[in-house]
Amino acid sequence: MTYEIQTERLTLTACPTQIARAASGGKRQLESLLGARLDDEWLDEDGRGLLSFYDYQLRGDPDMLGWGLWLMKHTADQMVFGSIGFKGKPNHQGMIEIGYGISPHYRRRGLTFEAATALINWAWQDPRVQRVTAECLPDNLGSKRILEKLGMTCTGKQGGYLKWYIERQF
Repeated sequence: MTYEIQTERLTLTACPTQIARAASGGKRQLESLLGARLDDEWLDEDGRGLLSFYDYQLRGDPDMLGWGLWLMKHTADQMVFGSIGFKGKPNHQGMIEIGYGISPHYRRRGLTFEAATALINWAWQDPRVQRVTAECLPDNLGSKRILEKLGMTCTGKQGGYLKWYIERQF
């Protein structure tokens, strides 16, 4: 099964198993599988580590597809420049946590907000999802602004991070 979301400027793709498994194979192999270019600043050691961890999650539970890592591709230039996703399937309280990371070259353009809006709307289609949460460092002004624009409420600081949430609207 493939999940893909098109927005005005982006293509979001739930990272398929073969892409996650190819993380250690290098940039050329990943670009060949994706049919797109990869931004070097996103696909650094941390990006490869994220893909490898997601591969581990998918091996343990193939139903994680969609509830884990999504690749963010700028449609106009066919560049994968970041990832967004959830940190697992909805829990017994209907909560999921969203996270994201993008290349510095693509920041301050509204792309992360565009992607987060689309992905949260995708999640609301599942009746199990009642609340989306997020966290960010207190000095990460860009993330704070995105979470505010998404309509999230900050509940304060915990463990060094600001905690945020938005409830399903009926």
